[in-house]
Amino acid sequence: MRRTATFALALSLGLGAGLVPSAVGASATTDPRLGPAPNCRPAQLRVSVGAPQGTAGSIYHPIIFTNTRAICAIWGVPHVQPVAGPRHRPVGPTAANMSVGMMPARHLIGRGQSVSVGFGVAETGNYPASRCRARSASGVLVSLTPFVRSTYVRLAFTTCTVQSSTRTALIVPGRSGA
Repeated sequence: MRRTATFALALSLGLGAGLVPSAVGASATTDPRLGPAPNCRPAQLRVSVGAPQGTAGSIYHPIIFTNTRAICAIWGVPHVQPVAGPRHRPVGPTAANMSVGMMPARHLIGRGQSVSVGFGVAETGNYPASRCRARSASGVLVSLTPFVRSTYVRLAFTTCTVQSSTRTALIVPGRSGA
């Protein structure tokens, strides 16, 4: 009885806070009349980077996931690792997930449609040199399990190697990352 009451309370709080409609089962980017769709497969997604957008102390680079085949479903937070050189050696920590605790939306994307994430790169001058140790990155390795295997994307920037100076979040509809 106690478990049932606890679940009912959690469910009602979730509905009151508007959390349930954005849960994994919700469609966020296409017409619901299209019906259910299989999960996206790595072979049908192309990863690219869009034009940067600046804010106070940070630059956001949209990392774009474009579907090249039939409609499919995708959700989550990409894992983004700054790397350098032809062997793609890690440079500093992975991007910090800024959406911890948030429910991912399930996005349905048709052929030629995209979802994206704003990959944030803080200016390394914002940190004391001893807490940053800035180094150049030549790109990032992006993965979004199980949809995208580790994929190299060329993107030159400077990152901290002691603490994370890069950020990522849940994917959103479109190509802007915002």
